Amino acid sequence: MENKVLVDVKHLVKEFPVSGSGKGVVHAVSDVSFQIYEGETLALVGESGCGKSTLGRLLLRLLEPTSGEVDFDGTNVGKLKGKELRNFRKEMQIIFQDPYASLNPRMNVEQIISEPLVTHKICANKMETRHRVVELMQEVGIPVEFIRRYPHQFSGGQRQRIGIARALALRPRLIVCDEPVSALDVSIQSQVLNLLDDLQEQYHLTYLFISHDLSVVRHISDRVAVMFLGCICEIGSTKEIYEQPMHPYTKFLLDSVPQPDPTQRDDGKELLAGEIPSPVNPPSGCRFRTRCPYATDRCAQEVPELKTYGDRHVACHYPLNING
Repeated sequence: MENKVLVDVKHLVKEFPVSGSGKGVVHAVSDVSFQIYEGETLALVGESGCGKSTLGRLLLRLLEPTSGEVDFDGTNVGKLKGKELRNFRKEMQIIFQDPYASLNPRMNVEQIISEPLVTHKICANKMETRHRVVELMQEVGIPVEFIRRYPHQFSGGQRQRIGIARALALRPRLIVCDEPVSALDVSIQSQVLNLLDDLQEQYHLTYLFISHDLSVVRHISDRVAVMFLGCICEIGSTKEIYEQPMHPYTKFLLDSVPQPDPTQRDDGKELLAGEIPSPVNPPSGCRFRTRCPYATDRCAQEVPELKTYGDRHVACHYPLNING
């Protein structure tokens, strides 16, 4: 893993107006800052509705931020317009969660994979475009004889491979993987994860891997960023996060992973109590405090900063394992 910063996210905020009422906003992403290093896989984890997918789309500028900045290799993405923005699209791509809804049912495999090539005029002619599509199909494991088939004629795993081929077509440097295996069977998940690993090595790709499946994250990621209710709680190497979580929410997340051995399911584990607060009216101070057994009056009054502890970044007034 290289130490060059490819993506630098600075104080990113995204708020959505509450539809119908005309009052209030959904605080989807709140003052988020982090970096993604070139060649690494940074996993973004957290409960459903915490803002993971919104954050991924903000990086790609599929959504416009309320405030904040995203720098890609030194370029402020938010200031790009016209031809510059169009060229930037080739650098960052996305693999969507649902491998069926993300593919146009009226287009066959060749049309789906070739669409970005044609749009950005990458190939000189139709023959070169066809050659590139065949190469991509072979790389992701789709038989070339299926080039005229439509999405409904494929399994879920095959459809996701088509989506991966489309994301690879422009040779991007960063791919946002938005829960790319959550809709697949477990046996197929491992195949797709291994494919992503192989492609990363082959093309020197950088991944932002969004997931709520902690076992998948442990397998594929170099570092992990933990998100709760629009805020980053903790960032660190995968090994450190899993062995010694420092934020209470991270610990509760890891303790919630089911254990196959029934005799070990309750060994030293705590389950998270209470309901997730509303993103329309989040708690003051630390957003996790209403569910945290360690919360004090300070947690209600002060928003914790993302502080550095060695190679770890933690947003908590009372981090765990601080001497560990």
